[in-house]
Amino acid sequence: MKKKLTPTEKKEIAYKKDHRIRTGESDRGMRRSWNKRKARLNRKYRRLTDHALRKAIQPSAVDDLMIGDDAPTRELIRKGLTREKNPKKWGVLSLRDLVKERLESRNTPRETKRQRNERVARACIDGILSLERDLSSPEAQRFSRNLLMGSAEVWDFLRDHPDWNKRLQNKIRQLQKVEREQTDRAKLKEQQKRKWRSPTLRIPAER
Repeated sequence: MKKKLTPTEKKEIAYKKDHRIRTGESDRGMRRSWNKRKARLNRKYRRLTDHALRKAIQPSAVDDLMIGDDAPTRELIRKGLTREKNPKKWGVLSLRDLVKERLESRNTPRETKRQRNERVARACIDGILSLERDLSSPEAQRFSRNLLMGSAEVWDFLRDHPDWNKRLQNKIRQLQKVEREQTDRAKLKEQQKRKWRSPTLRIPAER
């Protein structure tokens, strides 16, 4: 006969075996919304694919394929096969670790608004300086991600500190200029390759 567990033993087993998936939502909210979001994204993907397939088998598209022009069909398929992804899960915690984290958070002194603003200002200033020093550094990459994701803390700092905002805009303009120059050089190089690869351009003109 199976031994009947005491409440203490049941709780110890739950601490060891139960887990929580972290997505930035509450446990109940995650259980309710995760499957709905996944089903909605899959449904959207099926509809886009079906729409692209219907366009690809139209008589005009088939005629283009017969003469060797498959660019419109490939573009339709590319658009139809672009699947959106459900937000990523941050990780899995056992119930024991989750309770431990919450107790530590509860015992940690609350950060005041002034302390928070000072911390955010230091982080943003360090991020802008790292962008100016080395774009490939981890600090610069982290600050760039926060900027692209629209972090409210970063945008509040830039709004309240116009000097640093102007400094960041100047750096972004420099990076955009370098990127445009690299793109133009790559396009020119590709055009030159295509030009000399063409057999018609190698035939000398008749005199």
